Amino acid sequence: MTVTSMAITSTGSSTAMVAGLTVSPYFANKSQTRHVVSSSSFMAASKDKNDTTNASSVSRTSSFEPLWTGSLFPDSDTPPRVHTLIVGTHPSIASLAQEQYFGHTMNAFWWIAGDCLNFRRASGISPSSGEPYKLSASLRYGPDQIIPYEEQVRVLTSKGFALWDVVQSCERKGSLDVDIKNEVPNDIRGFCEKHPTVERIVLANGGTQCTLFARHFKSWWESGELMPAENETSIKAFKRFAKKTNNFENGKIKCVCALGVSPAAALYSYEQKRDFWEQYCYEPGLKNHEIYESKSLS
Repeated sequence: MTVTSMAITSTGSSTAMVAGLTVSPYFANKSQTRHVVSSSSFMAASKDKNDTTNASSVSRTSSFEPLWTGSLFPDSDTPPRVHTLIVGTHPSIASLAQEQYFGHTMNAFWWIAGDCLNFRRASGISPSSGEPYKLSASLRYGPDQIIPYEEQVRVLTSKGFALWDVVQSCERKGSLDVDIKNEVPNDIRGFCEKHPTVERIVLANGGTQCTLFARHFKSWWESGELMPAENETSIKAFKRFAKKTNNFENGKIKCVCALGVSPAAALYSYEQKRDFWEQYCYEPGLKNHEIYESKSLS
């Protein structure tokens, strides 16, 4: 993505111009210092009585803003409709350091997105050993298709996909989902209400993340609006709500408990993860996008 000009707003944040469109300060201003605040200055939502960790020694971190075409290019008159909201759990240490969604080099998310959307995330060669990563042999596109992170986000969101996290803020030592404490969720229900074209929510990190999502959005599930996708992992993750909703008979938004993209999810191969994501996220999402685009042109 080529930045042609930069303006500084009265608040000190910067706004870039790309191809004549105003770009979200998410890319224009990369300081992102708001993502880490002292836990002593934040009122924790709850405290595990069995937790003996000294909370004052753990920094409280905050997630990024949601990304969709309308947020990246607010001056666009007709941003693509959002059909698929992809949610991580909470930014890892690597993601916060790089100020990127799914920023760890070995996180499969952007490698899979590239394979499904016609680009390549990076060279796939380890900077330390000089050897190719194992997944490199399975990538569909060569080095000539490498594009920078900002362009990867643009490609993804231009097809109607959006990115956010389940957890807005939390205390956590390290980057594992199981170590998240005193979390506060993002308003995912509110996002979907503002974007009524959302047909699926893809939870990118597997079982533990789905448990968090079910706990924080219990009333949403019990309203009957949500339903699990038609695969074993999703049905297992959310079966507790089947009785309350008469087996999800009025469900409108499918929730996909995906094979985890985190490098910690080592049970499945890259190819297995990519095949799952292609079947339950990218193929149906791209079909939605084609339908929405054809209707807007008719």
